[in-house]
Amino acid sequence: MSNVNFSCKMLEKEFCIQFVTSSPHAAPMEMMSTMQDSIGKAAESGIFAWDCKDNKEVMLVPYGLFLSGDNPMQAEECSHAGLHCSYFCRTCKVGGMKEYKES
Repeated sequence: MSNVNFSCKMLEKEFCIQFVTSSPHAAPMEMMSTMQDSIGKAAESGIFAWDCKDNKEVMLVPYGLFLSGDNPMQAEECSHAGLHCSYFCRTCKVGGMKEYKES
């Protein structure tokens, strides 16, 4: 997990590396779901921290900007049926009902 506000040079520093989760027993989707729940709870209430530059308390609101994974994992995460649904592209509306696709 990384902060998108940091430059690449800053992200390469050791203190910016944050380990999120790993388990030999839980499936990747289970770990992703738990991580999203945790980020969601933090986003609802905010995280209070101290800004040492401005000497005041600030509230951080995290959100998931990018979730990595392979195609089947991403499809499951966003509840997409893939090529088996009527409209397999939500952007350009490619596809249609079975009768239309067979004609």
